[in-house]
Amino acid sequence: MKYGVPVGGEDVDQIDGSMTLGLATGGESFWPLGSEADSPALPNEMIYADDTGAICRCLNWREAKRTMLTENTANAILVIESVNKEQAQRADAAMDELQQHLQTYFKTTVKTFKLTKNKTDNK
Repeated sequence: MKYGVPVGGEDVDQIDGSMTLGLATGGESFWPLGSEADSPALPNEMIYADDTGAICRCLNWREAKRTMLTENTANAILVIESVNKEQAQRADAAMDELQQHLQTYFKTTVKTFKLTKNKTDNK
């Protein structure tokens, strides 16, 4: 809320294979949070996916029950998104503050990666 950027989290241990970001072919299985029914991805919809199906639909807007964070989560991936330069500056500040809090309060090991349309940077 402080930075006004989309944030989501996934339980890494529930991800089947590798997590990817791309356009759906359509029909990728997706069980939304709070739903008891499959709601498959639409063709050309931007999704995060693994070998089982969609993890998030509409970028990071619709989250899946299958990979959600729980009190039992030991390994997580947190995703912060931006779609323009101004939002990217807020996202960078949010990532920096989140990393500091995770290290301070949870004594975690944090790795930060930045994905753009042209490259991935290890921050």
